[in-house]
Amino acid sequence: MDHYRISYQKRLLTYLLFGGLVPLLLASVMILYAADRVYENTQAKGGRAEVQRISREIDNLVASYQRLMNPLAVRGETISFLRGERADVEHIYGDLYAILAGRSGETAIYLLSADGERIIATDDLPHDYRLPENLEWGLIRRAARAQSWVISSADRYAADRTETVFSMACAIRQGEELLGFAVIDVRREALVPLIQRVQDGNEGQIILTDRYNYVMMDMLDHHREGFSSVFSPAEEGGVSESVFRDYAYASADTGFAVHLRQRLDSAPLDYLFRLVVMVDAVALCMTAYLAYRLSRHLWRPLHSLAMAMRQVRRNDDFSVQVDVQRSDEIGELALTFNNLVTHIRTLLAENRERERTLRIAQVKSLTEMIRPHFMYNTLNLIKWSAKLGDHEGAADTAVQLGKLLRASVSMKDFVTVADELSLLRTYLKIQQRRFEGRLKIKVRVDTSLYGCYVPKLILQPLVENAIQHGIEMAERGGHIAITGARVGDHLIFRVKDDGQGISEDRQREVLAQRNDNHFGLYNVHMRAVLNGDEACGITLHSTEGKGTEAILTLKHWEEAPHYD
Repeated sequence: MDHYRISYQKRLLTYLLFGGLVPLLLASVMILYAADRVYENTQAKGGRAEVQRISREIDNLVASYQRLMNPLAVRGETISFLRGERADVEHIYGDLYAILAGRSGETAIYLLSADGERIIATDDLPHDYRLPENLEWGLIRRAARAQSWVISSADRYAADRTETVFSMACAIRQGEELLGFAVIDVRREALVPLIQRVQDGNEGQIILTDRYNYVMMDMLDHHREGFSSVFSPAEEGGVSESVFRDYAYASADTGFAVHLRQRLDSAPLDYLFRLVVMVDAVALCMTAYLAYRLSRHLWRPLHSLAMAMRQVRRNDDFSVQVDVQRSDEIGELALTFNNLVTHIRTLLAENRERERTLRIAQVKSLTEMIRPHFMYNTLNLIKWSAKLGDHEGAADTAVQLGKLLRASVSMKDFVTVADELSLLRTYLKIQQRRFEGRLKIKVRVDTSLYGCYVPKLILQPLVENAIQHGIEMAERGGHIAITGARVGDHLIFRVKDDGQGISEDRQREVLAQRNDNHFGLYNVHMRAVLNGDEACGITLHSTEGKGTEAILTLKHWEEAPHYD
């Protein structure tokens, strides 16, 4: 196998390049990308032109109203009316309606005297225009201080201004004397046909704002008018930003900005895409024919190798071997696969043996959890109880000791929390008899945990450590609190005593290595880690002279796990 014929990779690349698939695909991608850029630029140009046209139309509308009102504002009979002199009011009304040109529902015009006594209006007078109380407020105040027309957006939150989009006002003076004001309200009905005429059937959401980004008019949803964002991403239901394009144009005359959100029409690109796909399909057919000729020489051995790999993956069958009948790279791959499967089979056998040995060691470790000093103390307690005539106490202690011994040599690796607590109470009965009432125990474990499974005798070493190193040396005895609850996918048990406590250095040493004094804690910590995940194990919190709290985190098991 030192000398190969032309390799599999070179033959495959030769056929594919001969078919021209790669150059064709690259050309197709470049064409589609260029077309997409051109199309987007065209739509962007159209969108910018559209908002500019709408803005110009609004400017023209404003200018036309101002141009028509200027002669009326300086006419003699208007001045006479505002001064309170006799004037032809009907003639003034006629001129106002002539300016509206039959569109009184779209626009309202008001002539107001400065003292508020005389009013000529084509509609009900809004509250904001009542004089003289509003002379120093809003649009009227700005008009009084300006020498020409002023323009402002309408208050969308006022009850009588819901249909008005913006207003214009001009102060009418004679010399330095302020006689009154001419006010024009432009309503939604005047702007909607204007905008629709400019759009000419084009789709898109139009929003009109003032220089402070105050939404004056929203063609799609008038409820969003007022102080709100121009375009909210959430309003499209999470649609990608690439589906929409936003355009804006602000008028230098009015200060109003026209915003357009336009959905991109992908139909032209879809036609081009289908054409490119058809061309590529023809090329793919040619490539498929050449690939078929190649597969006649190379497919069968690869298929055999793939089937062998699938059998290993699905059935864990490591006895599979592939016939090696080739001397090229595929033959070398098959030979490597055979060697790899053989090696894995050997490793699995060795691993099973190690696991069996480890399980035996774990069982021995469990049987040694009841330490000799506990055995000696318990037997000594039975002896003195018998000598003192407490035969019932001696018998009960012997029974409890027997239960613990049977549990320690049981072949079960996992027991329910209820069984574990039963064994723990058996152990505590012996200890409480030893301490003659000086040991107080409180157990509070959620009953919902009773059916869960934990490693056997996982709590007893924690309690034993609390008694031996925290309470046993204290003449007054002590208290131990045992609690348990479920947090997510873990069971949390806490064993807290009010004994002597241990230093921080000693806490780290306890869980870092095995030692004679705290072998039980190290054993429990390692069993929790091996039977759980990285979050499992023991955490110690202790203050010297005040006590120690051991927190044991175990993986939550609804059923007892089984290990081969």
